[in-house]
Amino acid sequence: MKVMAAAAKANARDLFRRGQLVELPNSGDVLVTGDLHGHLANFKRIVRIADLPHHPQRHLILQEVLHAMYEDTPDTSYRLLEEVAILKTVYPSQVHIILANHDLAELLGHDILKKGRSVLRAFDAVLEEAYQFNKDVIRKAYLAFLRTLPWAAATPTGIFMSHSLPDRRYLDLFSRDLFTQDYATPDLSKTSPPFRLVWGRDLSAGTAADFAQRVGADLLIIGHHPCRNGHVEPNPHTIILDSKDAHGACLALPLDTPLSHSEAVARIRYLNF
Repeated sequence: MKVMAAAAKANARDLFRRGQLVELPNSGDVLVTGDLHGHLANFKRIVRIADLPHHPQRHLILQEVLHAMYEDTPDTSYRLLEEVAILKTVYPSQVHIILANHDLAELLGHDILKKGRSVLRAFDAVLEEAYQFNKDVIRKAYLAFLRTLPWAAATPTGIFMSHSLPDRRYLDLFSRDLFTQDYATPDLSKTSPPFRLVWGRDLSAGTAADFAQRVGADLLIIGHHPCRNGHVEPNPHTIILDSKDAHGACLALPLDTPLSHSEAVARIRYLNF
């Protein structure tokens, strides 16, 4: 698919990308979202809120596009993946899609069960129905795009955005330099730092504070964890956003003004209100 190839090139050529980190500028603002999991309507709301054509200094952080979380409906999240790729090609240095664990699930064939349903098989079934004998070509294009996703994004005001946080036993793997290095072929295996990052479940205050210090941040914004009300603040260093359902939320932040944890939380807005 030409659009996926174009989006992969846009990821690699992003003006604000340094290694595996998107380093945002010190002017403008950023709209941060949580997991989308194929929710096309919420994505369209996010695009309207961002209004990128009229805000050339605005950035949009997206994550976890793949795999619908509702076991009683077909997984049509491939449509959202393609829409996100198109948006990246139109706004190549304003739209930034960061790596998530469901991206690695597809890349590594690492299955995830949601209420007994295999997300890989559910996604594959819909892809086969949509593209039939072209399915393998389409999947190859998807995977090539997913391999080019940056691992995280950061603001000059000390905010670090990644899909999750690593568990405490893996913290020694992490530093700011890990993200800003240039990798000819990034290691995305099950023992790699990015895998440990996006699959982490440790939300303790101590782990968050240690990780923040290692990556040069004061505030961490992540996804990965379902939130009944669109967001949750598990510790004084972290905000979790969830954008995948009727309670989905997003967060608008200035790039030139430091914010405290409570000031950032006050800027959270819901997608459906």
